[in-house]
Amino acid sequence: MNTFPTNLPDHDRRRFPRFYVGSHLTLAIEDESLKESIGLGEPGDISLGGLRVRNLPACPNVLVGDRLGLLLMDGQEALTLHGEVVHHGTEDTFGIEFRDMSPSENRAVRGIIKRLA
Repeated sequence: MNTFPTNLPDHDRRRFPRFYVGSHLTLAIEDESLKESIGLGEPGDISLGGLRVRNLPACPNVLVGDRLGLLLMDGQEALTLHGEVVHHGTEDTFGIEFRDMSPSENRAVRGIIKRLA
């Protein structure tokens, strides 16, 4: 995992540009330690490094450090990913950093980003 200086603005610490997501992506989230669904949320933005989750009813119960399973669905494909909660942006948003991405998962995320751009 790369570490970045904390005194820089967010846009200067990002390794990958983020792309804002419209309403055509759905995100199902599972707590990997409990192996149970915690609900449907909306991806607010996505990059090759992770995504921002918003409007998840269980958001207050999600903690920094939680490992989550993600099912990201758009009109063309469904993609299973794994990530870790790295920050809470607001009361109803949090950031996930992707973990253990395979080359095919990386290509699939690139395809989703390409369709958004």
